[in-house]
Amino acid sequence: MIGHRRRAASVMALLTTALLSVPSPRAEARTLDALTRCRLGGGPDWSQTVDVQGNGGGSVPTGTNPPNILNHGDVFMVRPLLGDRVRINLWGTNYGPDGNATAAPSGWPFPGRFQFSEILRFNNNPGGWVGDPDQATAFPGCRRWEGGLPVRFLFYVNDPETWDNGGRWATSVHIWRGP
Repeated sequence: MIGHRRRAASVMALLTTALLSVPSPRAEARTLDALTRCRLGGGPDWSQTVDVQGNGGGSVPTGTNPPNILNHGDVFMVRPLLGDRVRINLWGTNYGPDGNATAAPSGWPFPGRFQFSEILRFNNNPGGWVGDPDQATAFPGCRRWEGGLPVRFLFYVNDPETWDNGGRWATSVHIWRGP
């Protein structure tokens, strides 16, 4: 009987050790890199939705001089709401965030990018622009930030005359923190 109890206690100790050494799914999720967490649909570490105004643009984080929010090695996703419209003149012509799908000529704020589209620029505070401007719709998937400097997101409307614009594009920015 005593030998049977010792064997049972040994088996129980072995099971307890084995169970304690298996990481919990929550602990395992924290050890996955940011790109993997994003691709697997894990919740972002930081999110914000901004209304990019047709006559004034917008920023993430919001504010008149927002701080840098995206750091080297972080993963991000930008999702403009495709059903939103910006009116680009007083006559009611309006477009979604991809604009009219026609490349803007020289003289426009962002030549070569679609006319009347939502443009994203990365900006380091206080260092200035990082990389080239691009369509805000060009970043729907998980992207690792390799720009070297921390940045904020600044949004614009590619229209040489925004004074007569109205409406907005709701745009969500999600960030998964890197190492």
